[in-house]
Amino acid sequence: MTSLHFPKLSRFDRPQEPVTVSVPFAEGRLPDAAHLGVAHGSTRLPRQVRPLGQWPDGSIRWALVHFQPDLPGNRSQDLELVIDAGAANPEPATCVTLVQTDQGLHLDTGTLALDIPVGTALSLQAIRWQGNPLATAPELGRIELHLPSGRFQAMVDAARIVEAGPLRAVVTLSGRHRDGDGAESLAFRGQVTAYAGKPYLELEHQFIHDGEEAEVFLSALTAHFRLQVDTDAAEAPALALGEGYYRTGIQTSSTVVRKEINAETLLYQSNEHFTESFYGDFWADWRQGSRGLAVTHYQAHQHYPKALQADAQGLVADLYPATADPARILQGMGKTHRFLLHFHNGQATLDTISTRSLQFQMPDVPVLPRAWYRDNNPWRLDFFPDHVPGRLVTRFNELHAARPQALGMMHFGDAPDAGYTDQGRGGGESVWVNNEYDRPHMSLLYYALTGQRRLLDSALVCARHWLDVDFCHHHPDPLIHGGLKIHTAYHGTGKVIPSHEWTEGFLDYYCLTGRQEALDAAASIGHNILRHMALPHMRTPGEAAVREGGWALRALVGLFLATGTPYWHQEATRLAQMFLDWHDAYGALLAPYTSHTMPRVPFMISITVNSLARYRLLDDDPRIGSLIVDVVDDLLAHTLGPDGITFYKELPSLARTAPTPHFLEALTHAYLVSGQENYLKIAARQFAAQMARPVESQRTGKFVDTGGAVIDGKGGGRQFADTYSSLLLFAAAATPLGILDWYEYPYANVSL
Repeated sequence: MTSLHFPKLSRFDRPQEPVTVSVPFAEGRLPDAAHLGVAHGSTRLPRQVRPLGQWPDGSIRWALVHFQPDLPGNRSQDLELVIDAGAANPEPATCVTLVQTDQGLHLDTGTLALDIPVGTALSLQAIRWQGNPLATAPELGRIELHLPSGRFQAMVDAARIVEAGPLRAVVTLSGRHRDGDGAESLAFRGQVTAYAGKPYLELEHQFIHDGEEAEVFLSALTAHFRLQVDTDAAEAPALALGEGYYRTGIQTSSTVVRKEINAETLLYQSNEHFTESFYGDFWADWRQGSRGLAVTHYQAHQHYPKALQADAQGLVADLYPATADPARILQGMGKTHRFLLHFHNGQATLDTISTRSLQFQMPDVPVLPRAWYRDNNPWRLDFFPDHVPGRLVTRFNELHAARPQALGMMHFGDAPDAGYTDQGRGGGESVWVNNEYDRPHMSLLYYALTGQRRLLDSALVCARHWLDVDFCHHHPDPLIHGGLKIHTAYHGTGKVIPSHEWTEGFLDYYCLTGRQEALDAAASIGHNILRHMALPHMRTPGEAAVREGGWALRALVGLFLATGTPYWHQEATRLAQMFLDWHDAYGALLAPYTSHTMPRVPFMISITVNSLARYRLLDDDPRIGSLIVDVVDDLLAHTLGPDGITFYKELPSLARTAPTPHFLEALTHAYLVSGQENYLKIAARQFAAQMARPVESQRTGKFVDTGGAVIDGKGGGRQFADTYSSLLLFAAAATPLGILDWYEYPYANVSL
């Protein structure tokens, strides 16, 4: 039916490698999960399918598919995704199970078995490797959080089974951090993921500042993986620690080995990786006799500071070392950390440990062809045309890579913006864009178009940062609670307004991972937006900036397209009607600026036009189509300079040349409504002006900013997200008509 392409990655064979891919389906295409299979040639593979949403006819919108193919070293591999109502899918020879017990949960991968107690401190207990007890201390997995008010342990109050096998099992944990007297601190969320037949599992820990203090300072955060030493053994425990970003350097010892990754480490490492895909590796191993455990920090360098220590009693992983300056955690912020726990019988070579750890850092991911996304497009607009000019693909690659790279526990997955910072908006601090214009969503759209892995990694990393840091988990003000913070110093010091809240990247993250927290966050942002839009000045046409309701409309349309929930359609319709009334009242989408003016602002008005075009995917109301054309005609009549290019704002003091990609898209939608090609020809003029502008990128050398981030580069943090979808939708409409022939590389069709 369609290929699943595994690009060449590891030089080693990976037998029965755990793999996950998320697949969208058009309405009616996959009636039941039982019909979906994965095949290698004529051989069906065991697979596990989890539906993520349904169409109105009951068919599946997205399917999260787990399987364990044999992947060859140093070669690519192609499998096939098949839909066949009559074929049987085989069961795996070894299954993973997750069952509830009186004390909590019992997990068994067929190789590794353990208990996860509920109602006590986070820990893994009664561990058995291939049926043999792996004697451990009670604190294996215990996580301790240090604040100025005391020391607190992550306590598990409840557990929820998300997936129970047969190939993958997932359980989410929730509770709070408490001290020995029961006093509570930050909220706790966790997750345990295990795979059939495998001796390793993934453990996650998230803290959330949901208290009433405006900020708290994290002094330390430590995970303990202690094992009971066999004092009668002939040899002391053997210890090892691996770290590196090119070749992993391994230290060994019989007493203690420790390493910390800090700002100095990163400033003086000459690392050429795109860090959202990979930076390096960081693991420690403990073994004695027939017992062994290795622990890997996921993306340790990216989320610095981090430390690992191996000693006679086991392993200690510092998620935030006490040697670092206390970390500032604003009200509503959180942070998630991940580990790989690799249990073994003491005979696994250190190279084997290192290889599995690297596989955890950069796993195999299959690529679906562009045609699959075009035919099963969950976003509905023409994001997957057959052809895009090669020069435009180059431009997109440059834009995506141009933003500064930032490392740090509260910063990775975001970027500062030199324009905002140099304007003084941060009061002397870096201004973080908070992934403005929905970089997660734009990265995923570009990944689906081109299959370039770093784009998928970027979408996942940026959405994870959003979920932890920029999304406000708690605030007493209902206009801030559950919303997404605007670009600001230290991510969370700013306000929440609809023109800087997005839902599609959160919804994409849910569809890619199955994480309920992302779906919940998207819905929370939708409700936050509606609380803002219920304010009198937001409901009155012409009283607020036009883009406030425009971005609000797009967020609600995204929620409906992803969930099918009628409520979001209803509220989107109300906003669309507001813009019809607005245009009727003023003859244009005018909004206040200075106390005595209501200028046209091409980029803001175009954003609203483009959101109205997305609303037409829900309801092809002819009034909305007419409104799009009328507003674009009004912009053409009033906002073009003598060069035929849009200016910034319709005021003498602001009428500087400012081609905007959003107007390109608005012209494209006017063409799609009216069929008049002149809109695309005018857009081509704007496109040429846009392409003549250089990509904002300046490598200035790495430095540590005032908020503790290690930053490489200075430039625009939002260029790619600001331009991608608008430029692509224009190109998709213009290229088949020959309007962009001039922008193709010479001899573009020549091949060997």
